[in-house]
Amino acid sequence: MAQMEQAFDEFLVAQPQHWLVGRTGDHIDSVVNESGTAELPADAPLLPRLESGAAPDVLAFGPFADATWFLPSYFLPAQDPKFAFDVVQRRDEVAEDGKPFNRATFTLTLKEDLSQSVLSTVLSGQLHPVPDLVPAVDLVVPITVSGGVVVDQRVPGTTATVSGTRFTVTFQLEDPLVKVAYAHLTVGGNLRLEFRTTYSGYQTALVTQPDTGFPVHGPIFQGHQFEVFGDGGNSGGTPFEPSLIGRIGQYVFFPCTAFFRRSVPLGLHFNTDDHRRRFTVTLDGVTRTIIDARDLDEFARPRSEFHELTTLGDIATKYPSLQRIFFGQVSGTVIAIPDAYGILVTEQGTHAALDSIVDESPDTLSGCRFHFTFTVGPMADPIDMARLKADVTGIPEAVGRTLRVVLPSGLDFRTPSGLPGFPAGKVSFADGDGTTIQVSVDISDDRPTPAATLVNLFLQQLASPGPAPLFGTVAVRLDDLFPDPVRARLLLNLRETAHSGDLVTTRQPGSPPSAQASNLGPLDLKLLGCADVRDGQGPEPTVALGGRVLEAHQTTSLQGVGAGTTVEVSRNLEVAVPLPKADMLTFVAFHTHTVQEVQHPLTVNAAGLNFAAEGVSTLEAEITLIANPGDPVPTLTLSPSHTIDFVHVSLPVESAFTGLDSTVVLTVNTASGARTVSVAHDFVDQPILVVTSSTIH
Repeated sequence: MAQMEQAFDEFLVAQPQHWLVGRTGDHIDSVVNESGTAELPADAPLLPRLESGAAPDVLAFGPFADATWFLPSYFLPAQDPKFAFDVVQRRDEVAEDGKPFNRATFTLTLKEDLSQSVLSTVLSGQLHPVPDLVPAVDLVVPITVSGGVVVDQRVPGTTATVSGTRFTVTFQLEDPLVKVAYAHLTVGGNLRLEFRTTYSGYQTALVTQPDTGFPVHGPIFQGHQFEVFGDGGNSGGTPFEPSLIGRIGQYVFFPCTAFFRRSVPLGLHFNTDDHRRRFTVTLDGVTRTIIDARDLDEFARPRSEFHELTTLGDIATKYPSLQRIFFGQVSGTVIAIPDAYGILVTEQGTHAALDSIVDESPDTLSGCRFHFTFTVGPMADPIDMARLKADVTGIPEAVGRTLRVVLPSGLDFRTPSGLPGFPAGKVSFADGDGTTIQVSVDISDDRPTPAATLVNLFLQQLASPGPAPLFGTVAVRLDDLFPDPVRARLLLNLRETAHSGDLVTTRQPGSPPSAQASNLGPLDLKLLGCADVRDGQGPEPTVALGGRVLEAHQTTSLQGVGAGTTVEVSRNLEVAVPLPKADMLTFVAFHTHTVQEVQHPLTVNAAGLNFAAEGVSTLEAEITLIANPGDPVPTLTLSPSHTIDFVHVSLPVESAFTGLDSTVVLTVNTASGARTVSVAHDFVDQPILVVTSSTIH
């Protein structure tokens, strides 16, 4: 018995079989079945035989009734929560070129599964994986050496069972393999895994003992010759079951350790949004995501993942409401920077309010201060945004990725924002919800011009039909590390606004297709253009709407669209030119918190009147406020030595902004008697009534 074992071992050394590692136990003599072929005895341990089955990876004729052993294949799960590519740098380890010396731990998960050959061959019966599977896995890293020659560097892995048929493999890498492996995982895609997986089985062998005097073909080991069958299931073919009839020798089964080879390309499997954040670099105990290969060539300082996207060409020409586009290399986030921010309009109306608040100082001119609050949003045309979302799918950075197009999430507080178009107010900025920004403007009596007068000026400019006089800039955030300021214009104007949720469109059945647009808000909208948007294709050409007015809570039909997935509409508020003062409160919510009245100055200026030439000794002005005729206003008396006079009156706060229409009766006293002149004047539009010679004639 021992002699045959020794002989078989010597045979494997002299004539190694590519699927055999070695013998693990004593041989088992075969028995002859009814067909006259060699079989394992019924009490043999349950192990597969290594003759090839009907297809690769299949080991038929196992000891199970109506069952088949199979060799598994290995696959990379689509999502791998165990994946990690963790690089560690130390300041005391520097490569010869002065760059950091990187060490990396690379971990991935593999899943055992049935190959297509097994699935297509075995139609019935139970499938059993070959026993005692021990996968040995190498990471093969192609690396270019001197002379431009590419050689394969092998890094052995360490395996650990996760659960069931899943296991992890971990590789320890050092430079230069760290940089090369990272480049292959994210750009090149040429890494692969090579398996030399071992398992247990029976090797069938025909053992003969040549007689002396007969021709001997082949080497003899301890008086034995061996012929082995199969290849461990690495190739298909008809199982070899030799007949005992007419042959000299015996069939025996050696318990052996066999192995099979597998190769799994990694490609760009891990260059996805699910895995990209788990490429990390650690220095001085601080860990962050690897942004690109620069992080391995430099010591890992804080860096922004964003860079400006230039592959889309001239942004302002292709998307007129946008100015710049930034791409996040790790997150796959595309941030579109709008050309400007404007007052937000939603189904509730404009997000603009004016609050009057008591001024504690008794010496102030008007007795209160005022606080404007605005929610401003990006004035990004929805058609431009739809076109951008379609276009980014075709840029090189999008290969193998799912990019997400968004607008800035708020302010970059490292860079100040401002409203230089209105220096008389104190302006502050804060993050709003989502993509919005809160802008506050405080106006108080801390300067010669009364606060009420300044508020009136502010409201007039808010409705200005020309270039917006209330202009500024906001610094928007990409992330906390982007080094350069990113700014957008700020326009506080009712005629240039941002819109969200104030309008919905529905496609209408019929031929030709059409759509309906419904104004959900309390304000009239001016429709500028509309376009069909098709999933994955972006918008069709824009259909001009010519500034059609869609009244509050009304619906209108849109022709030339409706064939796409959705319909997008460009719009603004419909604002009268000029805007009546009373209508301003439709757009700006007015709140009186602690005061019901405001002290407002009424001023008469006769410095331009030549009293002597006109023969006027004194000029008396009696003012009657049309909105409050019962409120007495003291008479103002002007003379050559006192040409300007004013009086404060207490008024409801709203009156100071909706208008102070007044009738001013001027009594002109001369040497020949007195005469009166009546003048209509609004002390909100023009806080000072200027009296000249033409006024009194």
